[in-house]
Amino acid sequence: MALTLAEFLLLPSVRQARPEVAVPPAQLGAAVRWVHSSEIYEIGPLLSAGDLLLTTGLGLAGADAGARRHWVRELAARGVAAVAMELGRSLPDLPGEILDEAARQGLPLYLLRQVVPFIRISEEANGAILHADAPRLRMADQVVHQVHAELAAGGGTPAVVGCAAAATGGPAALVTRSGQVVAAAGVRDQRATERLLRRPAASSPVRIWDVDWGAVLLGPGPGTDLPGLRVLAARLASVAAVAVGQSGTGSPGDLAAPLLADLLADAVPGVRELLVRAGLARFHPSPDARVLGIAASAPDPRQVLATWTRVAVTHDLELLADRVRGEAVGLVAVPPAPDRPDPAGWLAGALPSAGAVTTVGPEVPVADAGRSLREAHDALPVATLLGRGTALTRDLTLFRLLGRLDDRALTLLVDDALAPLLSWDAAHGSDLVETLAVHLRHGGSKTRTAEALHVQRQSLYQRLARIEVLLGRPVDDPTSHEHLVLATSARALLDARIAQQHPRRRRPGSG
Repeated sequence: MALTLAEFLLLPSVRQARPEVAVPPAQLGAAVRWVHSSEIYEIGPLLSAGDLLLTTGLGLAGADAGARRHWVRELAARGVAAVAMELGRSLPDLPGEILDEAARQGLPLYLLRQVVPFIRISEEANGAILHADAPRLRMADQVVHQVHAELAAGGGTPAVVGCAAAATGGPAALVTRSGQVVAAAGVRDQRATERLLRRPAASSPVRIWDVDWGAVLLGPGPGTDLPGLRVLAARLASVAAVAVGQSGTGSPGDLAAPLLADLLADAVPGVRELLVRAGLARFHPSPDARVLGIAASAPDPRQVLATWTRVAVTHDLELLADRVRGEAVGLVAVPPAPDRPDPAGWLAGALPSAGAVTTVGPEVPVADAGRSLREAHDALPVATLLGRGTALTRDLTLFRLLGRLDDRALTLLVDDALAPLLSWDAAHGSDLVETLAVHLRHGGSKTRTAEALHVQRQSLYQRLARIEVLLGRPVDDPTSHEHLVLATSARALLDARIAQQHPRRRRPGSG
């Protein structure tokens, strides 16, 4: 990593071997991680990306052309930086199939025409690598030491990137797997942050309990070079795992319920902790996704959770869900898509409406996920009272406000606006109040009202005409619209309360 191919060719021992380029590299600036020498045919699986192999080809001398091609392909697949082959002792000339396959695979190949002990080349090359890496390793050690001191003082995840940016003079960020920025330092503005996310100079994954939580990203700076950034990123990733782990306990499967419970209690102090804990619980919403809270009441919450999981898998959605105090609650991240201009409405349609009462909160950015979850959970009692299957919290707003009134206040509101209709319904066994409620709920559309009530349009016209005569004003009169909407909603809420208290009783005129 600290020695380029160009620098390798300039080493005295390599120059003494009179190297010739058989297959040139794509760039001479490619890094050499380590130099090995071997004559065994099966060396490929033992090498790593960036290694350079010295060989006389002894292991290939008795192999056929197909086996030699396979040897080249295996080295190329491992990402070997180059092969330097000494000709003369085992292979007097370079076999054509090796040259051809190396060119096909893009594997840099050098020929050494003069015999130089490989131990001399290896010692000189690897010594140069270690010498060059020493300052980088010291710098990484110093940064890690500073981070540990900051963490011990309660610095948290910002310490990881803050110390890195201070040492390198460049930008640094700690991000979740989906690209959500948990902490950043050394970035001037949002555009600089976005550039770092798109093209980091070095990055290293942060893994906790075998969970791919996120990554440390570093940008270029005057404090070190690219190999130094790579060393530092790898070292910081391990420290970041410790810092992130301090925000959660247990195992990934144990973290969903506590996080959801804290969100319901509004006890997650900020978006940084939310992102950290969400990542630990394997919830990775993309930065542009809209997050929606969902809650359900059902005899068996486990069945609800299983259904939510199937919906999430079917539509490739990020889901965080568990049981909290006997109810199924969760967060769903819906990525933007042309067929989802209304994420909340789309999700409500995707969730099954039978077997449970489910509420879907407003779509919000991930930072406001707790608010959407609380909205969904707070609306659940009203949705259960009204017998809704799957309901949007926005459609329950009026019922939730009216639910703060007692029965007497609701009755006064209903009687003030609907007394003539109530009397008519009681005397004739009709349901003009329900007809009016459905008509208002469908925006005054006679076609949709007739479809919802399963009646002929002529029959609906007659009902609406009767309602207008009894009320003494048009049902579509804007000045009385709000009053009638409030009254019909209050009537529905009263009926639901009576049905809950006396399952076999119904209010007069409700049938």
